[in-house]
Parts: sequence; structure tokens; C-alpha cells
Amino acid sequence: MNQLSKEPLSIGVVTLPKKVFSKENFSKEGSSMDSYSIEAKKRKPKLDRSRHSNALALRCKTTFIFAMLCIVFGIRTVGLTWAQAESSAIVDRYDQVFSRENNDKRLTAWFLRLLLSEESNTDEKSGDSTIIISPDNKVMLIDGGAPSCGSMVCSYLHALEIDRIDAIVVSHPHIDHIGGLISVLQEFPVEVIYMSKLEYPTAIFQNFLTNAADKKIPIIYLEEGSEFDFGSKIHAKVYNPEANIVYYSEYPANSTLFVNDRSLVMKFAFGNSSMLFMGDVYTSRELDLIEKYGSELKADVFKVGHHGSDTSSSKSFIRLVSPEIAVMMHDRLASLQVYNNLRKIGAAVYLSPIDGNIRVSIDDKGNLSVITQFDRISDFLK
Repeated sequence: MNQLSKEPLSIGVVTLPKKVFSKENFSKEGSSMDSYSIEAKKRKPKLDRSRHSNALALRCKTTFIFAMLCIVFGIRTVGLTWAQAESSAIVDRYDQVFSRENNDKRLTAWFLRLLLSEESNTDEKSGDSTIIISPDNKVMLIDGGAPSCGSMVCSYLHALEIDRIDAIVVSHPHIDHIGGLISVLQEFPVEVIYMSKLEYPTAIFQNFLTNAADKKIPIIYLEEGSEFDFGSKIHAKVYNPEANIVYYSEYPANSTLFVNDRSLVMKFAFGNSSMLFMGDVYTSRELDLIEKYGSELKADVFKVGHHGSDTSSSKSFIRLVSPEIAVMMHDRLASLQVYNNLRKIGAAVYLSPIDGNIRVSIDDKGNLSVITQFDRISDFLK
């Protein structure tokens, strides 16, 4: 995979490195590279617009407050200041992001921006959730965010005019990944669930399993070395977790690291193109994967591990994967170190709390197209 230029090229909708949108591989969804736009079909998604608008208003207020604090005290959030990183609340390409036009013959992933409900406690994390649609229109949902985000995930599925899900993938059973899936199971027919055999005796995980059993949804267990086809064009391979999980005597007490390191690590291959999903694995597990698989882990699109936290995505792992596009998903800002390390190898980096919902599509030759919901007020520090 060729390394991208570090100099970005403004194309109206998003900012991407020049190589991604060169004349040879630019995905022409608009009239020209200088005026990159899509005439999106008007949808009528069931998203709660009042909640969406309130969130945007709150973002504006938060921007001002944090900007003042940053100026006076030099305060930083986790990784980046809001003054550096806040996105525009004026531009909102929601309908364009959730359009399925020009999606033929492409593998498309929607990296979802999840908002916690007002009733959520301050310790709750929104988690992450990704919708994938194959070139032959098979639908996959990877994780579903926190319980209070379930209705929002359902709204996004409706916005894409999805009425059934071919596969749900559970990366691991933490609440910020499986909580919202219960709402999805109650609202959409699901053909199959993919997950690991990791045991995790929490109420929310048992509730998820009970709902799946009540709906008579078959579960296929995955482990290192598992492979399956998703539709007729996409091939998936699993690199983690290990086949025989050995539990320590006090499990599940103090099991955050143990469970995260048993996340599904999956690569979706489409011709000469690929997307790599890391779950929440830590750097120690990344080193094991580097030793076992090496360059097999290279990918065009990289869903950054553990929400962009510096517990994951070591320099050596980032260099090995060498992605053109990297996406961090959280309800707060990610690690500046991880962000900068990705930029240094030429990756275009997107963050759901800043860029909003992110649509990434790729053809079988590696030609990429990206649309973000929001514009950034200013770019991050180089």
C-alpha cells in the first residue's frame, strides 16, 4: 500500500490527502474535485431531530466555554482541545451521509456518531457502532453502542432504508458495545449473530443472549483463524481472540483488560481493498498479532482500536497497518499521540465526536470516497 501525502487537499465536503483523491483514483460523486458534492436522495429518517438539534446547540456552547478555558488556562481535553478540534454546527450533511446512492459495486461503512441520552449517568460511555453494506447489498452491524444509544442506532438503520440485518457482529461483551443491540434485536429481523465464545456473566450481556434466543437467531462463534463470506464479494478473516480462552481464578473481577484483549479483530477483504476492525484490544495484544501475522494486517481503512485511546494503536502497529483512512469512534476526544502517529504515516484521520457520522466507501481497486456529516472549524495540529 502506498503511503499518502501528508499535505491535505480541500475538496469541499471533507479534507483528504492528495493521493486519495488524485485524478487516477478519485471517486467522482460530484461534478469536480474543486466542488465535491452529492445530490443526495431525500430521506425521511426516524431520527429524533429535536435531540439532534439540541446536541448541536450544546456543542456550540461547549465550544465557547472550553475555548475560553483553553486560552486562559491552557486546558486540554483527552488528547485535543475543543478550540483546536470542534466541528462546525452550521454545515450538516446528514442526508448525504445516509444516502445509498452511488453505492453500487462498493463496500461502504457508516461509522456512527452516538449521543448519550440525557438520563445517562456521567460515567456511561456511548461506545461505537458501525453499519456495513456489501456491494451486493448485504447489511452487517458491528456493535450497537451503549443501551441509551440503541434507539439512535435504529434511527440510522432506518435512515438507510434498512428493514432487515443479515449479520450482527459483537466485538466483545462490554456494555458500550452490546447495550444498544438489544433495541436493534427488538426492532429488526436478524439472520445471524457472529461473536466469540468469551463468557461474561453480566446482566446486560445475558439480556442480549436471551433476546437473541427468543428471536431464534443463530449464533456463529468466531475465533482466531475463522473465515466467512459476507455476500458474494466480501471475505472476512478473524485474527483474535485465541481459540482456547483460559480464564483466571477471580474472573470476571477486574476483567476490563482481559475482555478488551479478547475482542474480535476482523479484516474484510474486497478485491485488492480491505477494512480492519480492532475492537478494544490493547497494545500488548497488538504485538502478538504483529508477530503472528505481520503484513497480513495491512488495510486501507482502519477502525482504530479502543476508541482511539493510547492504550491501543502503538507506533509499530500503526506503521504495519499503514491505513489510508483511520476512524476513531467515541463520545469524547481521542489521544493526541495516536492521532499524530496516524498522521505521520500519511493517514487521513476522522473522529466521530468532531466529524459526526462518517461514510467511507471503497471499490475493489482501493479507490476511496469519504463524506463527513460536519466540517471542521480548523484542522488539528500537524
